[in-house]
Amino acid sequence: MLYYEDIELNKEYTSKTFFVDKEKLIAFAKEWDPQPFHVDEEAAKHYPMGLIGSSVQSYGILTKLQTEMEGEKPAMIAGLGIDEWRTPNPLRPGDTVHAVSYVESKRESSSKPNLGILTSVSKLLNQNGDVILSYKSKGLVMKRP
Repeated sequence: MLYYEDIELNKEYTSKTFFVDKEKLIAFAKEWDPQPFHVDEEAAKHYPMGLIGSSVQSYGILTKLQTEMEGEKPAMIAGLGIDEWRTPNPLRPGDTVHAVSYVESKRESSSKPNLGILTSVSKLLNQNGDVILSYKSKGLVMKRP
């Protein structure tokens, strides 16, 4: 377990890859984000980007890939929020995506001396290196006992 003191700034972690299956993309959207351009290949032809995945699904994939990354995990207590959510490119059926994350900054908690606050950057990228989703998140992490 990595404590606050162990966290290296800007050390990049990369996940394994994940293939975006068209049928699973549509099934997810039918349950969680049933917009025509997510669930119907024919209807999606009438939209500028065609059939694309939901940003909610992109977030789920990114979260899964980050959770499965190799290496020691930070001693996280709680998430404090997400900022700068960006979806510059769509998730498409047939994409092979991977996650990249790093801690951009850290500071000691002013109200809880046994905790620190991390600001992390998370990205989901496709096979061409295009960013599908990116955001910054803050989280509470334990300091070394």
